[in-house]
Amino acid sequence: MTSNIKQYRVAAQRALPGGFTLIETLVAVLLLATAIAGPLTLASKSLTAALVAKDQIIAYYLAQDAIEYVRFARDTNRLSGATWLTGAGGTSVGINLNPCLGANGCYLDSTQNNPAVPTACTTSECLGFPMYYDSTSGKYAYTVGSKSIFTRTIKIEEINLGKEASLAVTVSWSDIGSVVHKVTAKENIFNWQP
Repeated sequence: MTSNIKQYRVAAQRALPGGFTLIETLVAVLLLATAIAGPLTLASKSLTAALVAKDQIIAYYLAQDAIEYVRFARDTNRLSGATWLTGAGGTSVGINLNPCLGANGCYLDSTQNNPAVPTACTTSECLGFPMYYDSTSGKYAYTVGSKSIFTRTIKIEEINLGKEASLAVTVSWSDIGSVVHKVTAKENIFNWQP
């Protein structure tokens, strides 16, 4: 009798198929998918962060460029004997920064050989006036090149009439996920030759 039981056990063990069960296979696939998805997600987020960082650097330099241009306009106006922000009354035609004193601010092309006249923005943050990138010269402007993602707004507010003004330049852009980013550079400028 015991030999019949042993023979039955041996026969039963031989009859069972070898290999993995469905649950074991699903667990293995889940572990493999998790092991692959984690690094891919990390790589994707790192790439997005690198692109945003690149755009932030460009935006910072575009903001600094506008600040330098406003300083140039102020200095040009004062050296010609004109009023420091409007450019009026000097020995030569000054650079009128009045459009930048409005609530919406202004935009200007700082790449021109002649001093550019600022243009008042008709909307908040000059949304209808994107900058253009010229791949030949590597410059951002408002006339030449292909439309870029950047919009630059220059706002000047007189703090102490005729003596001091607050200058704020905001460069905004939308990334691939339509997230709006902004870089703002602020500085106070002075009428150094009253």
